[in-house]
Amino acid sequence: MGTMEELKLYSVSDTYIKYLRRIFTNVYSNKESERIHTRKYVGVVIRLEKYNYYIPMSSPKESVYQIAEHKRKIKKSIVPIIRMIAQNKNGEKELIGTLRISHMIPAPESELKLYDVAGETDHAYRNLVQNQIIFIRKNREKILANAKLIYKQKIENDLSAGYVKAALEYPGLEKLCDRFVQEKNGGNGRNESCL
Repeated sequence: MGTMEELKLYSVSDTYIKYLRRIFTNVYSNKESERIHTRKYVGVVIRLEKYNYYIPMSSPKESVYQIAEHKRKIKKSIVPIIRMIAQNKNGEKELIGTLRISHMIPAPESELKLYDVAGETDHAYRNLVQNQIIFIRKNREKILANAKLIYKQKIENDLSAGYVKAALEYPGLEKLCDRFVQEKNGGNGRNESCL
């Protein structure tokens, strides 16, 4: 995948997600049985240390709004969750999804598939994804900074921030990711890691 100057959207294979969830049940599932069309979760892939990390995205939900002075306001982003916002036709801010940084997972290149926005037949969904991509590219530095921070805090077991405890176990996931690659390559002794 080389350097990821421009953040792009990917999906992760069901096989790999199932493999991780056998041990780490709090990894988000690909919800195979509930998918509309063939749509999987999509997410952003960044580089952390020597791993590609996939940050899952979720659709907007009512729970991210708070009512203040009889108006719906979007809750602020926090380190583990970036709330993606765009302006709607009326010029009002609208929540278009979230990036779940606390639930990012290391993923082998073989299990990542570039999401084909142009090939999306559901026009409403395609517009939503295009707006998400615009937000992601504008906020690239913040996404990377939050991911690096939560990763460092988890590795160092720094529990000073409450969200660290709920974040996934990145070291354990990296070991599992490496093992997945070795098993996929038939354990042929090549010292390949999950790059």
